[in-house]
Amino acid sequence: MSFLRSILLVRKGERAKTAGMFLYFFIVVSAYWFLKPLRSVLTIEQLGADAIRELKIINAFVSAVVVAAYSLALARFSREKLTYLVLGAFVWALLFFWFFLGHYGAVKTVYYCFYVFIDLFMTVNTALFWTFLADIVDPESAPRLYGLVGAGGVLGGVAGSYGNTLASGVAPENMLLIVAAAYLLLFAIVFGVSRRLHRLPHVARGIIATPGESKLADALKGARQVFASPYFLGICLVLASYEFISTVNDFCLHKAVDIQFRSGGSIDSLRSFFSRFFLAVNLVALVVQTFVTSLVVRRVGVTAGLLVLPVIIVGLSVGFLAVPCFALAELLFLSDNSLNYSINQTTRELLFVPVSREERYRVLAFIDMLVLRSAKAAGGFLLLLLPVLAASGSVEGLRWCMVVTVPLGLVTIVTSVYLGRRHGAVLARGKHAP
Repeated sequence: MSFLRSILLVRKGERAKTAGMFLYFFIVVSAYWFLKPLRSVLTIEQLGADAIRELKIINAFVSAVVVAAYSLALARFSREKLTYLVLGAFVWALLFFWFFLGHYGAVKTVYYCFYVFIDLFMTVNTALFWTFLADIVDPESAPRLYGLVGAGGVLGGVAGSYGNTLASGVAPENMLLIVAAAYLLLFAIVFGVSRRLHRLPHVARGIIATPGESKLADALKGARQVFASPYFLGICLVLASYEFISTVNDFCLHKAVDIQFRSGGSIDSLRSFFSRFFLAVNLVALVVQTFVTSLVVRRVGVTAGLLVLPVIIVGLSVGFLAVPCFALAELLFLSDNSLNYSINQTTRELLFVPVSREERYRVLAFIDMLVLRSAKAAGGFLLLLLPVLAASGSVEGLRWCMVVTVPLGLVTIVTSVYLGRRHGAVLARGKHAP
């Protein structure tokens, strides 16, 4: 029902733009989830799950460099040109991996690069998408249109995961060609949306046709605002804690799968497992976002929405610590990812409602460029510093990783209660959060 209401709120003159950006986000997210199971399979098959420890650290540093470069590019290129450049770069990168996976599949370095590439694929493309969207949607229409456009991502996750299950007989390199072909549609979408905006000179000339401010500059300004505000520090703590926990949970699942399938499975069954598993993750996210998120936030409040994910993660982590088994490892990761992409992401965005537009951009830039990258790297370093846990040869040995994630989950719960109460108090006074 909320989805239908969002469609009805789109006004005349906004329909083409909204439909185009909905499809844009749908393609980006579906492409990511179409390739993500493939990355998991190739990583375990070619490198082994233990390699994920080093890959997490490598990925954090590479993505930090790429995001910084992207930030500087924002100040040199118009949104429209930058979008074309980035999309073109990813099409060429997909063709690069298509060639090397097909002709140099025995070279391990290719799989290290492919793992990092898939994370960059999502990080850069979503940043590009939201930057472009923010510049073509004014503050008045954003509350009406963002939910509908964002739904394209949720549906894209389901479509991409389901597409991966249908492509079970397709060679890995040919799956990359499918994504490259789909990505060519994005050029047409961006061109169509841009031409539509060019008919409105006061919009096009001042927004997508001129360079913006460097995201790095915003991040430096945002750092000062974050350290001066307990509210912003609380948001950073919650986001960093989740990234840390998620990094450990991701490793635990892949290590458990590696142990299970190497002891009696096959690569075909491994590919089938990840296809079905990630489809389940996105189906749960779709159901929660459609039927649960608005109900919880509207009737119980933001605090309850923030608590759903950490409470469930702590409960399942304690359960896995007490009874370590493969089924609980699956359930822990499924709950982590599906709830993060639905109710958790939505309620976190609501925390920025009492924040002025200028502060929001700066704080989010600081979080994206420093907080999230640092948390991912810290999670990888933790796995390297705990070789007994990370190199365990049994699923039972992975239980001790929960000794780290449970305390962080409890910290997240306490901080979420503070943020929810502060958010409600600020809204009740009708002021901006400091």
